Amino acid sequence: MEKGFNKSSLLESIRWEIKSLNDNTIKERPCVFLSHKREDKEACKTIASYFRDAGIDYYLDEEDKSLQYASSINDPVKITESIKKGIRESTHMMVVISEKTYKSLWVPFEVGYGHASILDQEKFVNNEDLIKLSILILKDIAEKTLPDYLRTGYIIKGTKSLNNYISKITNRSEQILINEKRVFSNSQKAHPLDNVLNWTL
Repeated sequence: MEKGFNKSSLLESIRWEIKSLNDNTIKERPCVFLSHKREDKEACKTIASYFRDAGIDYYLDEEDKSLQYASSINDPVKITESIKKGIRESTHMMVVISEKTYKSLWVPFEVGYGHASILDQEKFVNNEDLIKLSILILKDIAEKTLPDYLRTGYIIKGTKSLNNYISKITNRSEQILINEKRVFSNSQKAHPLDNVLNWTL
């Protein structure tokens, strides 16, 4: 199975396009938009790497040159358009939550737009499709109550529930993914997400 691509990167998007010409399964893979506060970038990189190894494409904004440029010149219109494009081109959205997220001005917008473009369209068929908008709670607030607007998606609180999420969106059993070394068992020592997520949840 091919590793996942960061589709916010122009170079990786081109590679994705080339691969998909010869392999139709590439186009059928999920792509997860990672919504987060800038201060949680390192945690998101670790999660993105976990997705990559699991064969899941993702959108992590640090390689989106147009978004980075718009941010550097503080152009809210271009920032908004770049974010919306990334969400529209993704099949799933994951909101990464920490204590810092509550001060974010952009995450609430991304959640709202994610609802409109992912959940409220024909992609949303039944309650099972709530998984298309997931809320990943980082280790520092795993046991805290979320505000209402963040309780509308599929809640993920630790490595066990993240593996379950990956199993659901790839339509492959967790045990097969573990056997293929695509993901790690939540009980494994030195898990790559130990510093990011609570392994018991």
